[in-house]
Amino acid sequence: MAGDERTRVAGHLAGCRECAAYLRRLSELRDSLQSLPAVAVPERLLTELQVLASHERARWNATKTLPLVFHTCAVNAKLFIDNLMRPLALPLAGGLVSALFLFSLLVPTLGFRPSVLNDVPTGFYTAATLVEATPLGIHSDETVVELYVDAKGQATNYSVQQGKVSPEMQADLTKMMFFSRFTPATWFGQPTNGKVLVSFRRINYVVRG
Repeated sequence: MAGDERTRVAGHLAGCRECAAYLRRLSELRDSLQSLPAVAVPERLLTELQVLASHERARWNATKTLPLVFHTCAVNAKLFIDNLMRPLALPLAGGLVSALFLFSLLVPTLGFRPSVLNDVPTGFYTAATLVEATPLGIHSDETVVELYVDAKGQATNYSVQQGKVSPEMQADLTKMMFFSRFTPATWFGQPTNGKVLVSFRRINYVVRG
């Protein structure tokens, strides 16, 4: 401030109480601020400012030439995609491993035909068979009877699957159960209970395991 201007301001303050009071408050505020203790800048803030300045300088340098601009855009795009895919990488890998594990469990069954009702793998199970039957004089239309054979090869009971069984035929079936010989069914090579289907046609009968 020039000397003449300083003289005019001093003359104004001498005659204006309001401006003189305002100047006094400003002086007191300046003295209060100067008396405050100095606060050290946090190291973290200093580091962040340095990183920000470094990024800004790199961004400014990257815009100097066209190849640098393309390179910067490519790096930023790759970084964006990596950050976007990273949260999905672990769930995707876990799901892929689970799918491969389940598929490996299903592979052994894909080569087999679907099983039908009461179908048992022949490698583990063999059906009971009729070895020797007692001659029967049954005069009837076709009748199918299912014989229950125990693990000892003895017929223990029967059930009619088709046709009708007369009282005379019941007696003949009882004789057949007691005097016929059966081979018991096996499960993993061990005798077990099984069934034999016998189809009677007039005098003849047909055995189905």
